[in-house]
Amino acid sequence: MLPLTRMGLMKDNLARLLAVLVAENRSYTYVDKLGYAPSRDLVLYYLREALRDFVSLKNKPQWDNTKAFAAAGEINMGFVEKDIEDLAKIAGLKELREAVSLITAKALSMASTLMAEGV
Repeated sequence: MLPLTRMGLMKDNLARLLAVLVAENRSYTYVDKLGYAPSRDLVLYYLREALRDFVSLKNKPQWDNTKAFAAAGEINMGFVEKDIEDLAKIAGLKELREAVSLITAKALSMASTLMAEGV
């Protein structure tokens, strides 16, 4: 089990990645899928889908949301990889749900900021 302080610090890059997808695509698909994933294998599968779309999005020449573009540039993919490895190590379903809830809550909060006009 991860110490609470580590859980609070981890996943910021994963959350930012999801927030960028929400803000640029105006879709909550990955946040919703992750939020309702009943198992570790599905959490990892949905993260793989999100990462695939994020990489594709980063190669997009023109972004609709300049804040999302800037946030995407701040994402440390090495930390994303570490966060995914940490998730893969979680054995208990309760701890997994807590970690995924933390990721998705942070993502929604960050997305709200990225989608706000005039901020």
